[in-house]
Amino acid sequence: MVINYLVTALRTFKQQKQHFILNILGLSVGLAAAILVALFARYELSFDKNHPNYESVYRLHLDLSAIGYEVIPLTSSEIAQKLKSHKDIEDIFILSDVIDYEMATDQIQVKSNKFNLRNFYAATSNIEQFLAIKTRFGNLQTALSTPNKVALSVSEATRLFGQSNAVGKVFSDGEKNITVAAIFEDLPDNSHFLFDTLMPLDLTEFGDTSGYIYIKTNEFADIKALEELFASTMISQYSLKNSQLKYRLVAMPDIYFFAKSSFDFKPGGSETLVNISIGLSLLLLLIAAANFTNLSVAQLLHRTKEIAIRKTLGATKLQLVIQFFVEALLLISLSMLIALCMVELFIPVFNELSHRPFSLQFDAESITVMIAVILGLTLISGFYPAYLVANAPLNTILSGELKNGRSAIIIRKGLLTFQAAIAVSLIAGTLLCLNQLTLLQSINSGYQPDGRIVVHSLDSDTMMDKEHIVVDKIRQLSGVNQVTTVDSDITDSFGEEYRFTWPNGHTEEGLMPTVGSGFSVVETLGLTLLAGRDFSTEYQTDWLHNVGDSDLQAMALIVTEKMVKRAGYQNPEDVIGMLVTSEYDNITATIVGVVADVKVGSATEAWVPISFSCGWSAQTTVDLVINSKLDKISDVYNEINNLIQAFDLKNEPEITLMDADYQQNFEVEESIFKLVQIFSGLAIVLTCVGIFGLASFSALRRQKEVAVRKVLGASRISIMNLLAKEFLILVAISIVIAYPLTYWLVGDWLANFNERVDQALWVYLIAALSVAAITWLTVASLTFKAASTRPSLTLRYE
Repeated sequence: MVINYLVTALRTFKQQKQHFILNILGLSVGLAAAILVALFARYELSFDKNHPNYESVYRLHLDLSAIGYEVIPLTSSEIAQKLKSHKDIEDIFILSDVIDYEMATDQIQVKSNKFNLRNFYAATSNIEQFLAIKTRFGNLQTALSTPNKVALSVSEATRLFGQSNAVGKVFSDGEKNITVAAIFEDLPDNSHFLFDTLMPLDLTEFGDTSGYIYIKTNEFADIKALEELFASTMISQYSLKNSQLKYRLVAMPDIYFFAKSSFDFKPGGSETLVNISIGLSLLLLLIAAANFTNLSVAQLLHRTKEIAIRKTLGATKLQLVIQFFVEALLLISLSMLIALCMVELFIPVFNELSHRPFSLQFDAESITVMIAVILGLTLISGFYPAYLVANAPLNTILSGELKNGRSAIIIRKGLLTFQAAIAVSLIAGTLLCLNQLTLLQSINSGYQPDGRIVVHSLDSDTMMDKEHIVVDKIRQLSGVNQVTTVDSDITDSFGEEYRFTWPNGHTEEGLMPTVGSGFSVVETLGLTLLAGRDFSTEYQTDWLHNVGDSDLQAMALIVTEKMVKRAGYQNPEDVIGMLVTSEYDNITATIVGVVADVKVGSATEAWVPISFSCGWSAQTTVDLVINSKLDKISDVYNEINNLIQAFDLKNEPEITLMDADYQQNFEVEESIFKLVQIFSGLAIVLTCVGIFGLASFSALRRQKEVAVRKVLGASRISIMNLLAKEFLILVAISIVIAYPLTYWLVGDWLANFNERVDQALWVYLIAALSVAAITWLTVASLTFKAASTRPSLTLRYE
């Protein structure tokens, strides 16, 4: 019996080649796209779920959003140690940046070769209780509990020593020899952690440093109460008055999506992007199922005689239902195989677009999901055709028609309306995403990233010198316009605050970030000067200096227009020469310039009032920014690299183009746009396939009506419009459904931006007209053939 079902199914596929190919094409493309998006979402949701007890591990974040700053993942190690014995806390693990807190240097020498240690952190020895870190060689506990020993990742050991087993190898940091005591496997990509070198964290010596604090709680811990306890302890410890400081405990699996700070190990993910991916995956599956249903129903009209004969010969309803379910199962299974081949073919391209290294894995979970999808689609898409066949009266089938009840018509038209609504929504969403991305990229950030070369993370004590020889030599290069030092990457975030009081008594209530810089910062960064002048070597007192023999220090300050206006001054010229008094460090500053507002950081960051302080920085590292001529940027790039190494400023300098750094701010938005753009196209293609199936059904069902109309003198175009009218009405209904839904969803996404586009009416009109045009062309291409057929061929048996 089963063989009979299979033979009949294969015979049907052979006889109905067009519908078979369309079904396979639509279903396999839809499944392949859904699988790709699902793989992306699965990868994003897999972060940090391999660590031991990850459900009960939290990272402590300092929340400064109330005063205009970000939520940062660093906090005082001393505060964490004070609360380590709390009843709700089982253990605490600390990671601290070695370079930021000057615990050691990353400049090392292996024999005669000089290197920089990459991603260098100090860690407490209980790391294996918090991280799924695999030790390949040596003993990790020894490495993190013994002075002058380190642990290296496999890739770092290979880079430094040319072999993975480097246990016992020695390198010099200029003062002492360091021994490699352990080698651990490279951390997986789906982890928010990023370190290649670990040294012991001595809390007796560096207990007052800040670090990444991970807390393992017990089963009944009150997380909210712990957050409040950390905040109150911090406020009490440092005697903070009127503090709006808060703490957040972020669960280990959520850290990746919470990582928005420049202090995080690496950029985090986007929950919005994951939600869009999951939604698109489900929509594509539903569209594919709707297509299959419509095409299967259209195919039934060509099989009415076969069905009638089978019923006449005694076939039961169950047998007919099983036959159609078997056919659906075979088609969907074959489509799944083709889809998997397509996924394997396109996954490298998709990886490059999404910047994620995921792959298709045939593990037990994946296979189970695939089988469930096949069976689910079989039941969903095979039920309606099987129901029609089983319940159609024999006399209706013998007359060459199927029963056209109201429910049948509603289902077919409902499926098409659903597909058209999705197509309208995706086209409108794509256009609005493009408009928003264009707006973000066109916003004047207040500085000019083009033509700027950045040398990252140079030693602050060395570089914050008003007469540094390397800065002078770079300035003399033929392709260089100007050069300066800054202690903040303005394409990312600021790292320092300079609080001061204006002569009128005004002091900012929120954050007062500053960028410590060298001379010529306005010219180098391309700031827009509104009043006053740049920091200049002609005014040596611009640089931070002592005033006489006292402890008082003075420097020059450049402020933004927003800061001036918030202080109560409307004319930038009025503040030039003003003396402002610092709230700490006994530093006074003279305002020498006012520049247009500067946007620091990502596209979602707010505009904040900032200042530039000449020669002052509390950071351990600074960046060197070079304003070069665009036509000579590659030559300057190479010369700078040679100069940095020649003067031993950095063994392996990290040099980037500011424009590339700036574009990284839009990476999430570009990913969303690309994702929506690609799958909008696929949704439109699949919708066309669905329209084709329903139009085939309609044209065949109304072929006698078309013939009669031709006899009565109707033209081809009038007949085409007549048949297309039915579908255009459905498109109109889909537009009514799509508009409010799209407006709400896109509006919710746009609310994340300080600068955002309006949801213009023309965007929705273009989306509607596009779907309407595609629908008319698809229907017209089918009905043209019906309208061109001679009426006598259709009516000869009447």
